[in-house]
Amino acid sequence: MQLNSKHLLTALVVAGISAVAFPANAATITLGDLIFGFRVTGGTGLGTDLLVNAGPTGVTGGNATVYRDANSSIPSVVDLGTELNALYGAGWATRSDLSWGVVGVRSAGVGNGSTSNGNVPADSPFIGIAQSTSTPGVQSSSAPDLSGSSGLRNNASNAVNAINSAFITGTDTGLSAAEAVTLASSTLGGYTEQQAGSFTLPGGTETSNASGITSSGLDLYWILNSNTGTLDNGAAVASTVGVGVYQGSFQIDGAGVVSFNTAAPIPEPSRALLAGLGVVALFFRRRRA
Repeated sequence: MQLNSKHLLTALVVAGISAVAFPANAATITLGDLIFGFRVTGGTGLGTDLLVNAGPTGVTGGNATVYRDANSSIPSVVDLGTELNALYGAGWATRSDLSWGVVGVRSAGVGNGSTSNGNVPADSPFIGIAQSTSTPGVQSSSAPDLSGSSGLRNNASNAVNAINSAFITGTDTGLSAAEAVTLASSTLGGYTEQQAGSFTLPGGTETSNASGITSSGLDLYWILNSNTGTLDNGAAVASTVGVGVYQGSFQIDGAGVVSFNTAAPIPEPSRALLAGLGVVALFFRRRRA
């Protein structure tokens, strides 16, 4: 069937309106992924949260241990400079009213807090706690304690799952980070609501700083809901139920690059240093002779 020029123009206009009104949401999430959340309490960007998928926590299967029990740092987890600048203004890095947090959980398919088929215990959330002092790779917060009852751990996991569900409904930023969405702060079950009411942990599950979030840090903890069976990497579950196990810390720099940091290993002496020590020892030996 052929369309005359008038009908063709109308069709193109309608298609254009549809494309603007209903932007594609390319952002995805897999159970176990970490989600970063950013929000402000005033000024530019008020009323809009930024949610970012930071990738697997190492609890989604296989032998991945990206953040869980990581033995090395990740200098660049994600670059959010473009998103933060567009949403919260050019001075986002020094805004004292801009806060961020990180959460994650894998609970579906492994019911009642038990292990199954080598997977991890259900309702064992990952939660970031504000560092008292931003120190990359060094724990500077108190471990969250949800050992009182499984209900506490279930509530925390349900809150994370609500954020995951809200993430899927968000609008893709269409900017540099493919897995970043904006979400109205008023979204039922969304990031702001959960931070305001569901995470009642000491130390706070998001952080800000009077000098800006680049001077803040988040300690990442894994809160086990069961210590029986084995993990997805074959290791035994031996941690205390309900008490957060420190995994490392997240920092963000002035360019918007988020890094994951573990305790730096003690450096081995370099060959140059050893050679230098050898020369010094030889000098003193000859001098004594």
